[in-house]
Amino acid sequence: MLLGDRGGAVSLPPQISPFELHVFPWCWTISLMQIVVMMPVFEDWDTAIKVCERIDKLCQTQPDIHARIMMVNDGSTTRFEAPHDIHLTAIDGISILELKRNLGHQRAIAVGLAYLQHNYKADALVVMDADGEDRPEDIAVLLEELKRNGNRKAVFAERGKRMESFVFRTLYQVYRGLHRMLTGRDIRFGNFSVLPWADLESLVVFPELWNHYAATFIKSRLPYTRVRCPRGTRIGGESRMGFVGLVVHGLSALFSNQEIVGTRLLILNLLLAAAIFFMIVVVVAVKMFTGLAIPGWATNTIGLLLILVSQSLLVSLMLIFSIMMNRNHLGFLPIRDYGFFISREATVFQRS
Repeated sequence: MLLGDRGGAVSLPPQISPFELHVFPWCWTISLMQIVVMMPVFEDWDTAIKVCERIDKLCQTQPDIHARIMMVNDGSTTRFEAPHDIHLTAIDGISILELKRNLGHQRAIAVGLAYLQHNYKADALVVMDADGEDRPEDIAVLLEELKRNGNRKAVFAERGKRMESFVFRTLYQVYRGLHRMLTGRDIRFGNFSVLPWADLESLVVFPELWNHYAATFIKSRLPYTRVRCPRGTRIGGESRMGFVGLVVHGLSALFSNQEIVGTRLLILNLLLAAAIFFMIVVVVAVKMFTGLAIPGWATNTIGLLLILVSQSLLVSLMLIFSIMMNRNHLGFLPIRDYGFFISREATVFQRS
């Protein structure tokens, strides 16, 4: 056992990371985990700083964790100003990645992931929100599960009982049901997660990352596990995502799996067309072989059913073309296109 630079006893590592060898050449046998914590921020700088202070307190109790914080400024109109009374003693530094425009929460995450993969190197990446609902104290829980799985599986925070309104919880269950029906996958977690750094190399070549981080990770088929973490309390202010934003967020999750969703909708439309065609056959049989038909009834019914079946087949044809066009169109590629949206990276705090 050796002492780390904060006086904590840490165990000998099975392997030496580049960070340890470069920064601590005199104590290369110390097992340290270098992590980067990435948080999209829009306007709420005071709240984000309080989250940073709580992360710093966590690092004080975890001497084997060295953390750097990257705040992705999603086009805020207010400038970041470091408070005079801020006191950070454990985290290595805080940087702000300035975006040229407001992209929205999920796209800010996509740009941040691509930037970090291209410019940084660490053992793990923490993705979280900066409003306090993702509790900084739970980072230790996620990292412990990551270590338990040999740093090979990503760990997502799964929420327990939700505290939102009855209407919100009902709509959320409807959304989960639709997602399961149309994609065959259940999505029970959000952004709060810890990733092995190696996972970034795969994630940043998924165009779907532009729309939804969690759904893209599920689609990537990278190994992951879930840990139950209670939702924290928002530190200040109100959520900036209204009802329309929530609907768009849900649709983005669905259509991050657009090929599966499109194919399942195509099958449903074909089944509907087959059912309508069968109904036409029944109407014709009733008209020709029974005396139950009312004059004019069969003609009107068949006409209506033919309109429905033609519309169903037209929708099916459009879905086929849409699926094939999307397969040939790469669209936004995070690792290739992220640079268009970045203004600069600014270091606002560096520990001596």
